[in-house]
Amino acid sequence: MSSLKTLRLLPASARRLIAINAINAAGTGLVVPLLVVYLHEMRGFSLATATGAVAATSMGALVGGPLAGWVSDRFGRMHAVWAALAAAAAGALGFVVCDTPATALAAGFVQGLGIGGAITWNALMADLVPREHWSVLFATDFAVVNAVMGVGGLVGGLVAGLTDSLLVFQVLYALDALSFLATGYLVSVALRRNAAAPKAGGPAGGAPAGEEDPEPTTKGSYGDVLRNRWLIGLLLVVFVLFTLGYSQLNSGMPAVLLAGSTLGPTALGVMFAVNTGAAVLVQIALLDKVKEFSPRKALALLAGSWAVFWLLILAVTGLGGGVYALLTGAMAMAVFAVGESLLAATGPTLVNTWADDSNRGRFNASYGFVCSLGFTAGPLLSGRLTEDGHAQGMAVVFCGALALLALVLYRARLLPSTPLAGLEAETDSASAAAETAES
Repeated sequence: MSSLKTLRLLPASARRLIAINAINAAGTGLVVPLLVVYLHEMRGFSLATATGAVAATSMGALVGGPLAGWVSDRFGRMHAVWAALAAAAAGALGFVVCDTPATALAAGFVQGLGIGGAITWNALMADLVPREHWSVLFATDFAVVNAVMGVGGLVGGLVAGLTDSLLVFQVLYALDALSFLATGYLVSVALRRNAAAPKAGGPAGGAPAGEEDPEPTTKGSYGDVLRNRWLIGLLLVVFVLFTLGYSQLNSGMPAVLLAGSTLGPTALGVMFAVNTGAAVLVQIALLDKVKEFSPRKALALLAGSWAVFWLLILAVTGLGGGVYALLTGAMAMAVFAVGESLLAATGPTLVNTWADDSNRGRFNASYGFVCSLGFTAGPLLSGRLTEDGHAQGMAVVFCGALALLALVLYRARLLPSTPLAGLEAETDSASAAAETAES
């Protein structure tokens, strides 16, 4: 089956949600590379304050994720999504008007609350889209968001680079805030459209077709997370992957290249552009094959690809600089995109497969919390190691640790060996049996 045909199989509600999320991604892309530059050069704050605002955003995300998960299960998915979007918009507006270090740090924390809570978007999509489409849904959403954020980043960087006007930066952050609010409004409209649809029964694993925002029939808790051994295994693996891999794209990897090669900011920009393009292309290539992967195989391949990424980064430092070093760095970023694509399709699908309506928000929030924790721990770890002059040694250690994780995942029963399609079918059968027993 072609990737295009696979996309066409997605219900209209799924394609609508992906398009709405793209608006959110466009606004975020406009400003995501600019915060430190804006606060330091436009507002005149110290670098410590500027980077502190980034750290405050991470801290806010750690708080916002679990809180949004509780709100999602207790009061409904849309309430949690709107709360997250409103917090993110308030944080963006805070950056527009911040004129002291304290207000900048506060804006970062508030926006972090919204960013952390955004993980409940996955729970909303899982409720509204049939279970058999989840892996394709999450993979496509990742590809679209990645592409749009990349374009937004290029536009924002170009506009900011052509001017030294504070007003231009303020307009970009105001547009970011507007994108969050527009996303909330459009999702509300989409849900009302679903509510107006004929109530002919809901999709497997999702909300009934005419139900706007279903309330859980039983009370869930974060204890459900701790009692699910498969989920705990996934969360541990994801924490390691984010700490040694994902978080290092903006911290450890640039530090290694700046310390061990002559590649500068322009070369790094080219490498990140390659990563964005490769992530989209790899996701399209995997779209109709991802269901055939088992969680164990997919995450083992992911860890292995990120080990190869660090190996190639080490090769760049050996080459020093020039065209071959840049091409090797670009290859490293393309290899990294393979792992990104596998994680995007596998992680959210597993989380929502193991959850039910009473705890879906908490399961997704726990996944998001671990991702945020890895994003916080990773830069702290790489910062300490690179400050001590161990940048290349750090790359060697990270490469070896990820290779070992790949081996453990492949051989140990830390995660299921059943393909994703089989897991979805097993869960559907269990749900049907439970409904029969209740009736």
